[in-house]
Amino acid sequence: MKIGVCIDRIEESWTYSKSGEIFFSPLFELFAAMHVICNPAHHTSRQKWWERVSWQVDSDLISDIRSLDDATSTWLAPMDFVFVNDYIDIRDMDIEEALHALEGYPIRYWKKIFAANGLNITPTIKKKIIDVSRAFYESFFHTEIRIIEPLMNAALKRMLTSWEREGIAKSVANIHERLKLTENEIVFYKNREYHYSYDEIDKIYLTGSLFLSPHLIMGNSQKSILVVKHFYTEEADNIPPQELIDMYKGLADGTRLQILKKLKHKPDTTQHLAVELGISEAAVSKQLKILSAGRYVEKNRNGNYMVYSVNEDTLDFLTYRIYEFLM
Repeated sequence: MKIGVCIDRIEESWTYSKSGEIFFSPLFELFAAMHVICNPAHHTSRQKWWERVSWQVDSDLISDIRSLDDATSTWLAPMDFVFVNDYIDIRDMDIEEALHALEGYPIRYWKKIFAANGLNITPTIKKKIIDVSRAFYESFFHTEIRIIEPLMNAALKRMLTSWEREGIAKSVANIHERLKLTENEIVFYKNREYHYSYDEIDKIYLTGSLFLSPHLIMGNSQKSILVVKHFYTEEADNIPPQELIDMYKGLADGTRLQILKKLKHKPDTTQHLAVELGISEAAVSKQLKILSAGRYVEKNRNGNYMVYSVNEDTLDFLTYRIYEFLM
């Protein structure tokens, strides 16, 4: 639902005269919750929630949600339906109505949204997304959203008041450590830097979520940008996600670093690595197991041998992952 629209009237504000709109979408929050289910260890502020989900939600349904991880970009791609102008009416719908609307959209609309996320989609996958979303809503999330929606509406109304009192820029600048506003532009620090000058922006949209920390979620469409503020609902344990521990554990050994260096240059087998390093195959296998847990290496069968190679994505985003946790 639309919380409100604001024209920035604070003359000293960097976003002076810019239009802003705050809304809350139950459908967006449904997809955000399923995003957490796909990788609960990464969302340390929702561990208690995840424990409750894993106890109350059928394990087959959890498996179905996770089976769509790759097809939906961990459920982030369907969130764009609430932002792209062609479909924004869906923002104001309750989840049942919104899922019915999504179900009725032609596959070409879905392909447009998913292509913008680097994904392809088929009618079969579309149907599964709708069926799984509906099953999760009906079996569990319908109770959650009844509690969440009034809390989020109240919190977002306070955000709108701050926009009117202090200007949009000051409020938006406090949303996330990796979102920066300068006199001339808005900068998102993600896997790379995204720069938007104020001349390129006609409208700033903001919504809220209880599920998307520590992510900085952003979007841009037709001279508009979207930002998402996370509202915490439980005390986060002051511990890093297990996957992050496994990643750094993978680097905490000289032999593992040697293996990574060799595999970075050329995929190899356990047997050949053992000869190269002058250690037993069992010792190499032990180190490869730890590297696999940290997602540093991948394996593929080639005849009678298992060939290991470096997972380049893990190495590319290693610094980003620890930065994201610290932020």
